[in-house]
Amino acid sequence: MAAIPIGALIGGNILDVIGDRDPRIKAERERELRQQAERRVEEERQRAEKERQDREALEQYMRDLGIDPADPDISDSDIEDARRDINYDAAVANIAVAGSVNAGKSLLLNAIRNLSYGDPDWAPTGGSAVTRQRHRYPDPAHNCVWYDLPGAGTQRVTAFSYYYSQKLFAYDKIVLVHETTLTESDIRLLRICEHFKQPCIVVRTKSDIHIYNYTKEREWTWVQAKETFLSEARQDVARFRGQVEASQAKFVPDFDDFVVSTSGIRGFVRKERSPKELDEARFFEELERKKLMS
Repeated sequence: MAAIPIGALIGGNILDVIGDRDPRIKAERERELRQQAERRVEEERQRAEKERQDREALEQYMRDLGIDPADPDISDSDIEDARRDINYDAAVANIAVAGSVNAGKSLLLNAIRNLSYGDPDWAPTGGSAVTRQRHRYPDPAHNCVWYDLPGAGTQRVTAFSYYYSQKLFAYDKIVLVHETTLTESDIRLLRICEHFKQPCIVVRTKSDIHIYNYTKEREWTWVQAKETFLSEARQDVARFRGQVEASQAKFVPDFDDFVVSTSGIRGFVRKERSPKELDEARFFEELERKKLMS
């Protein structure tokens, strides 16, 4: 057997040198190298397959919301044009108030602005006063401008069609108002906001009416009715989150559902706090935290 150079022993790998002279060791090393190469090929194949599946899932998710995967972005010029159209005020927060028809958007806006029936700039309310076009309400007290938008309406209108036609992308923030359990239209709008990374606060209105109905229908105290109603509202949000997570959706909206009433909002604004207050304080804290108002 030929002598092994001392340099190979010092500077190289002794097993490599021995393996070059032992067919069994050499064959084993070659087998290991082949297996490593095959593993790398398989890992690359799996990575490419996952990327393909993720891409297809995202494209399908976008199509479900009405977004064209081939042209998914809203351009800076779109935003500039929309802001000119809505009379955007760059010096204050511009807040869109959206939601289904008769969800209580106008009632909420009047309470936040501490307006009573007959006051100038009172937002029309009632079953016949359906908001059919955008209304702009400057609010110097809160250093913002509110925009009361038409309701999301029908399932036939995709979330993106509503989002784009109402120019929601032009606003700094969105307040999504609903009266009962979140509708499919509400959920789709939440997903659109999440997709475009637009802050959205969710508010459940007219809660005092539902709590009052519980006291009459079930012969409960107001406290019992309140706790049950709040628990049901929290369960609605938890159920929605569970359904979305189970579907492995690409964008999972993360939100609280603030349970409020017009009287509670008005009392909070007037600093006339009531023991029947619900989530009004938390709602205003969220407005401040997200710099919706200053």
